[in-house]
Amino acid sequence: MTEFFNVQLSSMGMGLMVLIPVLLALFFWVIGRVVPPAPAGRPAGLGGLLCVVLLILSVKAALSLFELGRQAGEAANVLAVSIDFVGPVLKSLIPATVNALAVLLALFLLAFGRRRLTLFTALVCVWIAGPASDGLNAVILGVPYNMSSGFYGISFFTILVTLYLLFSERSANTYGLHGRTAPENPKA
Repeated sequence: MTEFFNVQLSSMGMGLMVLIPVLLALFFWVIGRVVPPAPAGRPAGLGGLLCVVLLILSVKAALSLFELGRQAGEAANVLAVSIDFVGPVLKSLIPATVNALAVLLALFLLAFGRRRLTLFTALVCVWIAGPASDGLNAVILGVPYNMSSGFYGISFFTILVTLYLLFSERSANTYGLHGRTAPENPKA
């Protein structure tokens, strides 16, 4: 049996669903530019495709937080009926919570970090929020691991972001890959 999740949003709701990720990406871009990139004259810092990656991760974060809020509301409704279901209800919130926290942590690390370890930790978080989240749903909730339902899109995006962050010149200069180190923040 397949269940479909359908939300009817007003024009205000649609506007907010578009506006919130854009504002979140803009916030990370403005604040992240305070952290100094690599030496001048090289593509570094938050700009170019790295800014697009932050925008896409901001959309993913907004959707993950929306899904977590929806599941928390359903959990509250179930607990209002009977407190006997505390264990299964809390267990059902684990995958959405891990997904939301992982994508938010990846956003913060990519925006504010300038070290190699920060980049690799952000990549691990992207993989946790991507395909590993589907695995958590299969293991914890018993949802069948359906390869045709969005898994390909999530994996493709995760692989694409991983390849960009590991092999682009901007991320190499920004996060100190390939022996290039970012200077210390003179304002700190």
